Amino acid sequence: MSSNPSGQQPLVPVMCLRPPNDILFDESFWDELKDAGITEIALQWLCLLDEPGSDDEGNIYPQPEDTHPRGLAAMGGERVKRVPTAAFNPTPEFYEGFSWQPPTMPAHLTAQSEKLSAALDLGRSKGVTIFAVDDKGYFLHGGFGSGKLDTTRRAPSFTSPEMPAMTVARARDTAKHFPQVTGLLLDGPDFKWEIKPGHRDDLWVEQIDTPENRDFASSEGMDFQKILDGREHFKEFLHGFNPDHARKFMSEASGALASHDWWRDHPNFNHWYSFKQAAVEWSVSSSYRGVKEHLPNMQVANSSRLPFADPLTGHNTTRKQGYIDLQQPKQYWWSGGVAGFRGTIFNWVETLVDWNDGLDTDLASELFGSMFDYPLAASYPISDYNGEATDEWFSTAVRDQTTKMIANSGGQERFLPWVGLEHFGSNWLTASELDRLLSEMQSQGATRYCYFIYNSMEQEIWDVIRKYSAGT
Repeated sequence: MSSNPSGQQPLVPVMCLRPPNDILFDESFWDELKDAGITEIALQWLCLLDEPGSDDEGNIYPQPEDTHPRGLAAMGGERVKRVPTAAFNPTPEFYEGFSWQPPTMPAHLTAQSEKLSAALDLGRSKGVTIFAVDDKGYFLHGGFGSGKLDTTRRAPSFTSPEMPAMTVARARDTAKHFPQVTGLLLDGPDFKWEIKPGHRDDLWVEQIDTPENRDFASSEGMDFQKILDGREHFKEFLHGFNPDHARKFMSEASGALASHDWWRDHPNFNHWYSFKQAAVEWSVSSSYRGVKEHLPNMQVANSSRLPFADPLTGHNTTRKQGYIDLQQPKQYWWSGGVAGFRGTIFNWVETLVDWNDGLDTDLASELFGSMFDYPLAASYPISDYNGEATDEWFSTAVRDQTTKMIANSGGQERFLPWVGLEHFGSNWLTASELDRLLSEMQSQGATRYCYFIYNSMEQEIWDVIRKYSAGT
């Protein structure tokens, strides 16, 4: 492998893939990765694709935004409708006592399952480590080694004892049928973090008053009404920032909303905060310890959002060092869509202005930066976040959040952040922005990240990735 032009240690992705998994059948795929210095992949959905039984069943593959030519070639050169389904038949004893029944693999897909296993054997023979991704333990759209759960009776909840137990059962079953998989990436769970009314991630739209959440709170000795009251108090709190109060808050409580201590000690918010922290910690730690009990050599990672949002989403990444192998905070900086944090910050500022008379965009931006200990870049005001970022933004905001990610993860060796360019119709990061993001991560000693996703990759993006992974 050639040396990196910067003279620094290579920064190499765990390459995330999603269906069609047929791209794995081509040996040149594995050779392409090896040539770029990439020796780890993550299968977002370790599933098979079946013919639809009706016109309204299934999804289009490759997905419309997936432009990588390998995906299209794997489907015969044209997009087709397929149904994701289980890649193996479940082991009954792993699921004793569950009310959820794991999906079965149609018998006519046996040969396809064997072909997928052979492709993973080929990857392992070339020295590639293979992770599977568990999408919050829900298995709604594939999961790892899954198809779909029957959710017509009720929606899954991550505070239900069945959810981490199902994660453990699916991990055991996946390892049994696909022993090539030696790592598991747990994506979430999270509580919501947006305040823009009606947004998909609006924290007040989120279904929090559920039987499962009430049972969990009761088991922890928590008063659920105080939890609900805390969430409502937070809305009242955010409606209280006239210019004078905003300036007073900035001078007296800088960094408050990014501080676990502030939330824990606040008389109006501590019950809501403590519930979220306890629920996420219980879910992730239960999954981790259950997997390790049966599969002690399985590497287990867990996702979280940007550090400034940890208290809102229920994650305490410093505490998580005690019950996870690798941490995966999300370097999701796109705008104009779902879960991208330039878009989130823009939404917060815009909403604070709407909710508070006399608060303009500039003061609301200062207030957000102060609330969340998020440094602002003079050359790149939050009002410009839908456009190309300046270099100063990478040396302020991105540098700050990356530094905190690494420290909270427990050091570079336990730091495996997600890096993504877009989601659900958002504005994409450009190749230049990806280049500067990876440069900042590399300068702080990061050596790995999980790239989402290979299937959407165009040549200019591949060139940036190779620049850091293989030094080309």
